[in-house]
Amino acid sequence: MMRLLADLMLVLSCNPGKACKESDVMMARVRRSGLFELLSAAAWARALGYAPDELSGKSLSELMPLKKPAASRVMAALLDDEDTQPLDVTLRCKDERRKCFRFHRRFDPYQDAIYVVADELPEGHRVAPRPAYG
Repeated sequence: MMRLLADLMLVLSCNPGKACKESDVMMARVRRSGLFELLSAAAWARALGYAPDELSGKSLSELMPLKKPAASRVMAALLDDEDTQPLDVTLRCKDERRKCFRFHRRFDPYQDAIYVVADELPEGHRVAPRPAYG
């Protein structure tokens, strides 16, 4: 099971490939080192209202409108490689609006990474509570 002690830091992927850079699909890779690599930084930036370089260096929980214990539970759920169900996550936009996203996760044991594709959910969608992780 992949677990991290630290928060996930967002970084722009140095070499995501042309298809990822130009994609409208929000794609990322989560590494054990604690990096949340934005493979399609422009798509994440458009959805959240930031410039791509403004996202780099932020922690994922910094974008969550949750208190630390609740954000930690979401992080644990995101990193749970035994749970393959999509994960609904609320993120705070630059203008303080909140948007809900569905994170589809695929675990790659060969790269020791989790690949994420995020879909923006319709306005008004609320994230259902998840069981506590510990």
